[in-house]
This record gives sequence, C-alpha cells and structure tokens, in this order.
Amino acid sequence: MKGQTLLDRNISPSSKESEMMVLGCMLTHENSLSIGADSLEEKDFYYKEHQLIFAALKTTYSKDKPADVHLIAEILKTSNELDGAGGVAYLTEVAQYAGTSAYIEEYIEIIKNKSILRRMILAANDIKKVALEQPDDVNSALDEAQSMFFKISQTVNQTIGVSVKNILDGTQAESKLPYLKDLQQRQEKYHTRDPNEPLTTGIPTGLTDLDKLLGGLNPANLVIVAGRPSMGKTALGINIAEHICFNLNKPVAVFSLEMTSEELLHRMICTQSEVTSEKIKMGALDGSEYQRIVSTVSRMQEHTFIIDDQPGLKITDLRARARRLKEVYDIQFLLIDYIQLLSGSRSSFNTENRQTEISEISRMLKNLARELNIPILVPSQLSRKVEERAGHRPMMSDLRESGSIEQDADCVMMIYRRDYYNATDHPGMAEIIVAKNRHGSIGDVKLAFRKEYAQFTNYAHEPDSNADPFSPFNG
Repeated sequence: MKGQTLLDRNISPSSKESEMMVLGCMLTHENSLSIGADSLEEKDFYYKEHQLIFAALKTTYSKDKPADVHLIAEILKTSNELDGAGGVAYLTEVAQYAGTSAYIEEYIEIIKNKSILRRMILAANDIKKVALEQPDDVNSALDEAQSMFFKISQTVNQTIGVSVKNILDGTQAESKLPYLKDLQQRQEKYHTRDPNEPLTTGIPTGLTDLDKLLGGLNPANLVIVAGRPSMGKTALGINIAEHICFNLNKPVAVFSLEMTSEELLHRMICTQSEVTSEKIKMGALDGSEYQRIVSTVSRMQEHTFIIDDQPGLKITDLRARARRLKEVYDIQFLLIDYIQLLSGSRSSFNTENRQTEISEISRMLKNLARELNIPILVPSQLSRKVEERAGHRPMMSDLRESGSIEQDADCVMMIYRRDYYNATDHPGMAEIIVAKNRHGSIGDVKLAFRKEYAQFTNYAHEPDSNADPFSPFNG
C-alpha cells in the first residue's frame, strides 16, 4: 500500500548492502578492519550472519592477527557458527563487496544510524508496554523512559580522542579560546584580583582556608564529604550550595534523600537569616529577627535553587533527573545527600552485594560529574571504626561499605569535631581533613561551626604568640 512506513509494515530499519560493504572492506583491508572494529559493535548489525562475521573479525583484530575469508571461516568453523554465517560461499560474496566502495566511514554511519533507530523502536515498545500496565509510580516510569533514550543519545556523535593541536588552537578547548589567549586572560585576572581573595580555579566554597587548599570545586569532579552521623555533613554541603547559589548567583540543585524540601528550606532560612530553628518554629521572633527572615526570603527568591526530595532513588533515576535539571536550569553545582541512601540500578537488593552496589553508584556519580561537567558533592557515612579509635580522628579507610568511593572521588574530605565527643574540647571548632585531592594539596582546615544555625564559617585564627605586639606602631 502506497505511503506505508517501515513501522506500519513492522520492518526494522536496516541496510543489508551497507553491512556487506563494511564487512567486505574489513575482510580485505587491514586499515578498514581497525576502523570497523573500533567504530561498531556486534549489536549494530541487523542480520544474524553479519553479527557472527563481525564478532569473528573483531576477535582477530583484538588479537592483532590478520583477517581474510579463509581465516575467518576457520574461526567460525571452530565455534560451530560457520553455517549460521552463511558458509564460505557467503563470506566470499561479502568479500567481493569491498571492491565496489572505499568509503567505509560512510557505510559505518549508515549502519550506526539504522542501529540507533532500532534501539529507539525497542525502547518505545518497552515504554509502551510499561504505560499500558498503568503503573502506580508514573514519575518513576517517566524517568526510566527518559533514561532509556538518553542512553541511546550517548552513542551519537561520539568522538575518538581529541587532538592536542585542536585543544591548543581552541577549536576543542572547553574555554573555546586558544590556549595562549586563555593563559593571557588568566594572567590579567591574577594581577588585577583582590590580594585577600583566595586563588581558585574552580567554584569557590565561600570558606577561605578550604578554598586556598582545594582551589575551589572544579568542574567534572566528584567530591565526597564524610563523617559520622550528626557531625555536620549535610550542613557543610548545604552551606557550600547556598554560597554558590545566593552569593555567586549560579543555579544549584540538591537531591535530598533524607529530608523533605520544606525541612531543608527551613534549615537554609535559619542559616541565611541567623535565626535559630526553635524561634522560627514557635514564631517567637522579635522585630529585627522577623525582618532578617523577610530579607532572606526575598533574596532567596531571586536565585535558582532546586530541591528534589524524592526518597529511595535508584542511581539510574537520579542520573536521569540530574540530566533534566542541567537541561532545564543549567545547574552549575549538584549536592546529593547522601550516597548510602541511594540504591543501585538493579531492582533487587542484596545486603551481601551492598559493597558492589555502592561501587556501581560511586562510579556512576563520577561519570555523571564528567557528563554534566559540574562539581558534584556527596556526603558519605563513616564506619563505626572511628568510635573505637583513640581520639576518634577519621581516616579514609573509614569510608563505609566501599573502598571504591575513595578510588572514584577526586576529592575526599572528612569532618572532625572534637566537641562532638567532649563538649568542653574546642567547642565550636571543626576540622576538615582533606585526605585526597586529585588536583592539589591535602591537609587540614579549621572552620567554626555554629550549631544553633547549622552553619560552618571561616575560623578566626588566634594571633601568633611570637609576633611583636607593637609591630603596627614600629616604623
């Protein structure tokens, strides 16, 4: 019937001739073998016989061996797949196609495009099946659907490496500027900056000593903030997010897996207005406190701060939502509170495999940071080993449930408050132990912690006892 589409006739998109062209070139040309093996996967081929032939060709390529009709026929014969691949006669026919075209890249693109269309159809069918079942959790079904298509989109326009020349001339540089021009601008910025301003290459946290050590939070970095329960992990993460959003005017998002959005907002208003939580809850405010809250609310409404408080998220759902936040709001910083409350991509939960699950989660979070090109800060629990140690000072090996968190993270910070264990031991002081910093120094940073406001601030250093007290008066 005229006007029927492929879908109307239930025919999957494919190009047999293109598949034969590519396989023929790979069978007869060493350069084509490497191009085809690097550019395609077995599932990109629609016809089963072509999948078998390509798998055999890729095997020879991975073993650095030559490939021709007779060698591939032997490999297929050994695995009892020669008949499934059409036999020697079909291999010979495919090899003859190589003489008709030298444009293997053109045919590879056709094969990949047809493969993408088939995957879109399969994803659409899966989505249709789920939708027809009318699931109770429609939002999760929608997130899963978006995730399916995002995974497909990731296969499009993949680049094979980046030329150093193109980075230096700016065509493939993140700054879009030639390297020397970018360096010149950085020099000018350095010489015209405020001498008291900390040197940062990333987004400043607002905590001066921490910024001096870290150089700010760099794009594509996964930053872990670890501590025991009630040590202040969430508070530190929120304080940094508030500074980036309200002081630097950058869009920020928070996945709050433990607190509701209203609970988190209440905490932020306490911090920003410096009015205690109890006073706000009871309404026991004097005139100046009320005015501070009014000013805080007004200022917060001028900025983009997104809170997603959906509990029990799978890492795949979170990634889909994060992509949407980046697309809609162009978020520049993401806080996920906290890693142990996430579950892996599989629906079943097995306590014995929790370490493997956390490993998958940390790896996917690092990939997400690179994909969105923003810093992602994730609080993490420390194990009870800290409590058993004299002094209770945390170490990186205390990271709970997986050493892969330590491996995947670009930066690992641990919060240590002595007054957590002894109220009279340095009350109001916190230490941030930077145990790993892939792009800079490690060390300890002192901060002040104002518990009544859940607020970390810059620590006022004690004067040097060896300094001359009359030095300001000496000429």
